[in-house]
Amino acid sequence: MAPLDAVAESFEGLVVATRQPAALRSHIGNFRLVPDLGTGYPDAMQVIALRTLRQFWERHSQAETPIKVWYATASQADWASTADVKRQFGTAVDFVGDNRQIFDLGGNKYRLIVHASYTYKRVLVKFIGTHAEYDKINAEIV
Repeated sequence: MAPLDAVAESFEGLVVATRQPAALRSHIGNFRLVPDLGTGYPDAMQVIALRTLRQFWERHSQAETPIKVWYATASQADWASTADVKRQFGTAVDFVGDNRQIFDLGGNKYRLIVHASYTYKRVLVKFIGTHAEYDKINAEIV
């Protein structure tokens, strides 16, 4: 029995899940056990840094709903390219270098900058702020 099989069998009701391409699945460090609820989105984007978003909406309560809507939409999306993002968000998203996307949230009151990796199905939050705070940063290097 392979080590991974032993781990998977010892946790009934759990499945092995990974977001790495098959070519990178060479050791157990690339795997994790998750509940098998049968309702997941296997090709959905993984949004990294929900804590950052939560901290922002705790300081700016009016931002909570727009951020949660964006998070729910992004974490269920299966984006393969910027065209998919543009199709889903239309004029509420702009693109800069290094696969960065700038989302206008809350009627353009807030700006969210993320870095997307379509290969690994991950979205990393790089910046969340008010429009005034956004005007003081460089979206390509933040």
